[in-house]
Formats: sequence, C-alpha cells, structure tokens
Amino acid sequence: MNKVNYNGPIKDFVDRYDGVSYKIWNSTDKEITEVRKHIRDHYLKEQRFMCAYCRIEKKESHGLTWDIEHILPKSHYPKFLFEPENLAIACKECNTPKDNQEILASKLKAGDPLPTDKEAYAIVHPHFDKYSDNFEISIVGSRRSYRILNKEKASFTYVACNLMRFDYQYAEWDSFNVAVVKEFSDFLDNCPPDATSNEIKRMLGHMSFMRNCDF
Repeated sequence: MNKVNYNGPIKDFVDRYDGVSYKIWNSTDKEITEVRKHIRDHYLKEQRFMCAYCRIEKKESHGLTWDIEHILPKSHYPKFLFEPENLAIACKECNTPKDNQEILASKLKAGDPLPTDKEAYAIVHPHFDKYSDNFEISIVGSRRSYRILNKEKASFTYVACNLMRFDYQYAEWDSFNVAVVKEFSDFLDNCPPDATSNEIKRMLGHMSFMRNCDF
C-alpha cells in the first residue's frame, strides 16, 4: 500500500506538530480538518474502500463510516500521529474494539523510530503484512467467515478487532467479551469437578470459540 504524502499547507502543519499534543487530532480547526480529509481520501483510494482489518467494503467516504486508524494508538505513541505508515482506514466496528490496545511485540524505547519490520507487530499490519498470508475470507450469501492462517498475528487481530462479530453463532451478541464469558461459563457448568488436566484440555478444544479462532 502506498503511504500518504504531505505537501503545501498540509506539510507545513504536520512539520509544526510537536510530537506530544496528540489531542489536536480531534480538533475542529480548519487546518487539522483538512489534514484528516487528505489522509482519509488517500487511504480510502489505496484500500479500495475496504477496512484494513475486516476487509468489508463500504462506498461511503465520510467519517461517520470510516475512522483514520492509528495502528500504534496516538495516546500511547503521540509522536507517530502523522507518520504515514502508522495510518490506515478502518471501519468503526473494527477500530472501536481495537481502541488503545498495545499491539507491539515489544515496547519501544524513548527515541525509537516507528518500527517497519512486520515482526515487531502483534497485529496484521496494513502496510507491512500481506493480508492473504494471515486470513482467508469466505462469503456465502450475507455471511462472512475468517479462516485464520497465521495463528499468532491473525488470531490477535481476530480478537482485537472483534471479527467474531461476523460469525453467525455470535451475530446477535453485543460484543466479543460477552461471547467469551458465555462460552467459559457454559464450560464451567459442564466440567466435572474431578476432571483431569487432559480431560479439561479436550473439553476446551471442543468449545466453538476455540474452534473458530483456531488457537
């Protein structure tokens, strides 16, 4: 994916950013509004109006449908607020549960640049990872399902972005957390008090949550 470039007044604004005051991002001032539009328009075109994480396609171009995704959360890593390779477009349904989760394999030291090695990230990175190496998407009628190909990265992304919401078994549940709680609650209700560790492992392996995530 080609990264966004800044020029003219937009570049001037980005160059003036102090690397700390990330809350300017949500300002309604004209300058930052134009920067956000420039970034959104670029990545919508690059991503062909598809979310970086679930790959669902939506033809709207406004902020009510799409979020400009900071892959490393801006509240944790404010210096990367305008870093092109830390930006992408994500649907609100993926970006909201991802929120401020830590998605680096190991924390950065002060002064470190943005990591460009895909192995530095726990999540499927929109710039550095090939999506098809991590997920296989099946669409049957109105149903989408995600086959996890990379157990570590894809599994983390599946959970972090609540891709379980596309699974028909959980489609009417409010959140991934509700799904997990219900699964484990049912497991505990049916687990014999004298079950051996091997028996518990076998029972866990039959849970629909575990099967779908392919952990």
